[in-house]
Amino acid sequence: MPFADHDLARRVEDAWAYLGVENARAQARLDPRSQAASLPVGGGYAVFMGAGSPLSQVQGVGLYGPVDDEELGQMEAFYRERGSPIQLELASLADGSLLTILGRRGYRAYEQTHVLVRPVGAREPSAVGGSAHDRRADARSSEVELARVEPGEVVTWAESVLRCFFEDPMELPRPLLEGAIAMASIPAVSCWLARVDGRIAGGGAMVIHSRLALICGDGTLPEFRSQGVQTALLRARLDHARRSGCDLAVICTPPGSSSQRNAERQGFQVVYARTLMGLE
Repeated sequence: MPFADHDLARRVEDAWAYLGVENARAQARLDPRSQAASLPVGGGYAVFMGAGSPLSQVQGVGLYGPVDDEELGQMEAFYRERGSPIQLELASLADGSLLTILGRRGYRAYEQTHVLVRPVGAREPSAVGGSAHDRRADARSSEVELARVEPGEVVTWAESVLRCFFEDPMELPRPLLEGAIAMASIPAVSCWLARVDGRIAGGGAMVIHSRLALICGDGTLPEFRSQGVQTALLRARLDHARRSGCDLAVICTPPGSSSQRNAERQGFQVVYARTLMGLE
């Protein structure tokens, strides 16, 4: 496993920042009215994805040295001019002074995620020794059919993944749907659908940046949970990352969640945390 130092964090956060910038470019191309845009700030990027989009976030700030009030002021003006709240993903390995400055400017912590990494090409971990529940899920993952999403399936993929979190199709947030569709058009992104008995069971995505495979966008529909769908999605993307020449895979999960457990069973380990900071 790579050492959890600043070099590793920079590599991971650079991939997140790259995804944000490319997503904004794709959104601006698909819908110029969204005014999607990005702004370099503090070694990372502030991204605006359109009015009301929760995908408008700051990524990768503070990993190349201190960030001063002037830069943060420019970033805040970037969002306020667009009528957007400010959301900043702060890595625990960012410059220590940044947390103090953000607190002084009125930022609050809203949620945390764990960043887990795994070398690509390592021997697949064995499920032997896990709980009976884990062994059953692992066995059932072999019954899940995985396929990359073709251009004509992008809307189906985006709607299916969002329905993992919003059961009523009428409640699917339009900004999230548009952002997912824009992300799927990025050349470095691959999207995946999982099926059980021919029915869509879930989906996910992966972006490749500088030989790093960033696994994201995972969701399993309620009726297919605990059936090995997430395990199958993880393994398919790890195999694709290996065949694409990646040497490292990354995934972010809620701390202590079933998603973290599933990732650890596939050889991922926690290396640092991210805290979502907000300023209304």
